[in-house]
Amino acid sequence: MESVFSRIFAVKLYESPEPVERKPPVVVLSTLAKELEVEAGDGGGKPQLNAEVLDRVIVARLIESPPANYPQPPIHYLMGCYERSSEELRRAGASEAVKVAVAAARDLILNYAGLALFAGMVAQPPLLETRGSLQLMDSMLLRYGLPTTALAATVVGPAFSASGPATAVSGGAAAAANAYAAAAVPMPAGFLEELAVRHDSDEGLAEAAVKIVVELSRLVSRISPLGDPGPHLSCLAHLLSLEPLARPAAASRHWLPSDMRAASGRAVVLPGACWLGPFFNIRRAGAACERDGPVPDDVRGAVQQEPSVSALVFSGAENRRPGDVANGMQGLRLAMKNINNQLHGCVKTLLKLKSTKGPMLRWLGGVLEGNAGRSKLRFDPEALAPDGFLVNVSTVLLKLCGPFLDPGPASPFWRRVDPAFVAAGGLLDGSYGGETRLAAASEEEAAWRERLGSNAGASGSGPSSPAGAAGGDERFHFICSAFFLTAHALHIGPLRSMTYVEEDLARSVHYLKSVVQQLEAAAQGAGNPAERAMAELQLQRARAQMDAVQVRYKSLICAILDPALVTDMLAFYRLMAAWLTSLATGGTSMGGSLQLPLPEPAPQAFTCMPEYFVEDMASLLLFVGRMAPQLLSSAADGAGVRLDEFAVFFTSLMASPKYIRSAFLRSKLSEVLELWLPQQEDEAGRMPSFRRRPAGGPSADLAALFNCHPLVVQHLTPVLVRLYNDIEHTEREGAFYFKFTMRTTIANILKYLWAQPQHRAVWLAWVKSEEYRGHSEKFASMLLNDLTYLLDESLKYLKLIREAEDLQADEARWAAMSREEREDAASMMERNGGQLTALLRSATSTIDTLIFITEEVETTRTLLQPHMVERLRDSLNYFLKYLVGPERRQLRVRNPDKYRFNARELLRGLITVYLHVDAIDRTAPGPGGPVFAAAVGTDKRSFKAEYFMEALSVLDSAGLLGVGPREQLASLSQRALAAGSEAEAEDEVMGGEDVPEEFLDPIMSTVMKDPVKLPSGHTVDRPTIQRHLLSDPTDPFSRRPLSEDQLEPDTELKQRIAQWRMSRGA
Repeated sequence: MESVFSRIFAVKLYESPEPVERKPPVVVLSTLAKELEVEAGDGGGKPQLNAEVLDRVIVARLIESPPANYPQPPIHYLMGCYERSSEELRRAGASEAVKVAVAAARDLILNYAGLALFAGMVAQPPLLETRGSLQLMDSMLLRYGLPTTALAATVVGPAFSASGPATAVSGGAAAAANAYAAAAVPMPAGFLEELAVRHDSDEGLAEAAVKIVVELSRLVSRISPLGDPGPHLSCLAHLLSLEPLARPAAASRHWLPSDMRAASGRAVVLPGACWLGPFFNIRRAGAACERDGPVPDDVRGAVQQEPSVSALVFSGAENRRPGDVANGMQGLRLAMKNINNQLHGCVKTLLKLKSTKGPMLRWLGGVLEGNAGRSKLRFDPEALAPDGFLVNVSTVLLKLCGPFLDPGPASPFWRRVDPAFVAAGGLLDGSYGGETRLAAASEEEAAWRERLGSNAGASGSGPSSPAGAAGGDERFHFICSAFFLTAHALHIGPLRSMTYVEEDLARSVHYLKSVVQQLEAAAQGAGNPAERAMAELQLQRARAQMDAVQVRYKSLICAILDPALVTDMLAFYRLMAAWLTSLATGGTSMGGSLQLPLPEPAPQAFTCMPEYFVEDMASLLLFVGRMAPQLLSSAADGAGVRLDEFAVFFTSLMASPKYIRSAFLRSKLSEVLELWLPQQEDEAGRMPSFRRRPAGGPSADLAALFNCHPLVVQHLTPVLVRLYNDIEHTEREGAFYFKFTMRTTIANILKYLWAQPQHRAVWLAWVKSEEYRGHSEKFASMLLNDLTYLLDESLKYLKLIREAEDLQADEARWAAMSREEREDAASMMERNGGQLTALLRSATSTIDTLIFITEEVETTRTLLQPHMVERLRDSLNYFLKYLVGPERRQLRVRNPDKYRFNARELLRGLITVYLHVDAIDRTAPGPGGPVFAAAVGTDKRSFKAEYFMEALSVLDSAGLLGVGPREQLASLSQRALAAGSEAEAEDEVMGGEDVPEEFLDPIMSTVMKDPVKLPSGHTVDRPTIQRHLLSDPTDPFSRRPLSEDQLEPDTELKQRIAQWRMSRGA
């Protein structure tokens, strides 16, 4: 066995010629040989290397007489010995005796490795004395492919850059580091495993594990995805696979701040505070969500990751070939895929080990709780973790959910997920506390939490249970914890980033582009060199700022629109929809679909769920549908994500305000459906301007979804009409302006549905139901309210833009203004233009809705009621006056297409409504006969017969009016004019100061025709109070709640008014 031991330990007792030079060099232990000779005596023979003297061999080799200038440091020498022992076992025909010899050698190797690493009993050079147990990390890094130059940089410390030579730091330190890196031994297979088992009870091993993971964390915090953090992640995975090392690493004070609620959420990416965090912070994106523009990490004091992703992939993208940028993004996504796969492996390993499962769950819950502030509308980005960190955490959590994402009834998910997780708190207790619930009031939600919490407490596993606190919350199965952790991670991670991209970065990019254009014009038109130099400097700064914002925008898009991430998110929210469906039906629709109407009262388990469970689902579908619709198709093909399941789920919830209280959220669900409408051309062969879905998205099944699904066909139209009304009162900030956007969305869907025979049939059948009347009057009232406001505001902004254009056209006035004044004027004009475009989009949609609902008798009758027809008349006549009267000159702007302003199309829309209502009024009049022409003609404020003639001329010259409509419009004008003349004659008869006070409506001061008594004791005309109740359901005199069924006809007063009219000849 002497040759075996000699090869393993690279030693021999006596000098002898070597056939070839051996590496590492063989050391001759002549002193030990003499000692053995003396001990053996004259007759003992020549000493040999055998198992009995191995211990002394290692002592002599490492401690008593270590060779000077030996290339391998002691720890690496021992690892080399271990590797050579493996080689002996791999030799062909290794005998049992060799195996016994190798086992004896390894036993000593591991013992002395522990003494060298953990007890300091083996002398080492000063550099390695300091490095200590980190030499194990160095060896692992080499095993997993880290170049020796990078290892030398690691040994020297933070000041050293891996991209440059070690001599750039200092001569002595760099030389020592280079020599060490060159001699270091890659970790032999099996060495760390046996070392960990051998020294499991040694405190030194635990300290080494913590020291290694913290140092790995520091190193990886400086590496970007393009810098190949693979060796570091592989090293971490290797270490965490060994429980004796993983256990202390997860129990150290560097695992997670003890109180994440008190600590800054950004602490999770700092190696000293949370060693696992920096591994999740390897990211595509740079800074966190800043509201005032992106701030580079190096500016805020954080570690800069190298090489710079921004510089290599995204910076200057406007001046690079799109293919190059796309390839760069593809390479970056591939790198992140590998990184996240390795992170998933590490987390999965820690969850499988009994001693680290609890800490790993607590870590996941802790980092999410610590960054719960990211769900707020405004937050301090420097206090919270960056987007990239949360995207990576979300990606790993989605991978953990992978085995149970299929919502089929056989899935273990249904047996494991418990809504009590939300009530009990546990891992996310602080995060759920302030969340808005789907429908439950705060008192109801508190009672629900208390009830479920007390039940859990009775079973010994309540919120304060020590077992739950130590074990990561053992009250719930892992599937349950993973499901809710993932939902919250997506909420504050990718979904928050999507909101930031859409609402902040996209706007910033648009704004900065306009600023650059303005500054370019200012530089070209500067009157003197000094002013030109200042403009050029500002232009340079603006371009740099725009590039920084675009880098931020593109880097986030690269992260959150990664196809694999989007597919996993869609699959997760498909499961979420199925689970909420099960809650809504009391568990009877496990993995199935909802049936309408939903049972009432709504189950508390559903109404007490956080609102973001549904809102995030809609936000994801909207963002992906607008930015990358092709991903919806690929998810449907590859992961079985079906859009019809979401559509049915959304339709059901939109129909159920007892299940989702917020009209804002229900209208957001309708926005998803609008995005999925099948693309259709209008009558002129153009795509509708309201369609925002780019080409490439799902289309094959969309028509079938809207036109064939029984639940959608039967319920979608009534649901949308009710929702159109409900949006009038919503609790969100900026609700007044928001309602116009949401109503435009709903109107676009209704317009599509009206054109489908099966949906129109449902609508017309619903019209005849008792339920419809209240909804129809409110729907018509909201349409007229919106039309009046939107067109009035549009006219105001058109005038402002016209004034700004006149100012710019006046060269003398424009030149007299300072540069700042000109820039302010241009910015104001840009903002006004944006407002005008939005207003006109909503106004056009409102007119379109009036056009199609006045095509049928049933849906037009509401507008012909006494309290509605005058409101319709007022709106139409007022805006007709502006479009064809003298005021129209104020509406002419130089570039109307820029604002989507088409005066002729607006005029055609208004005239179409006139003609539709008039046709229905004449062919199917109400009990009192036709009323519309009379209402139009009695409008003293805006009606003039010549306006109709002018409209006829404008539309006729543009070929927008056929022969039949021309004749009908002329007829309406004549009848309205006649009715107006007749009304004026009646007013002369009925006027005067002798009208009895009791005959006058107290609100309108007109003679009443159908007086009714209010509960407050006042008497008003029925049409007057009906108009009031449509927008304000209270008594205008007492402010107490009032409904139409409380109105009491004043028959006696009505008869006296009629008699008085007859006496006046009326």
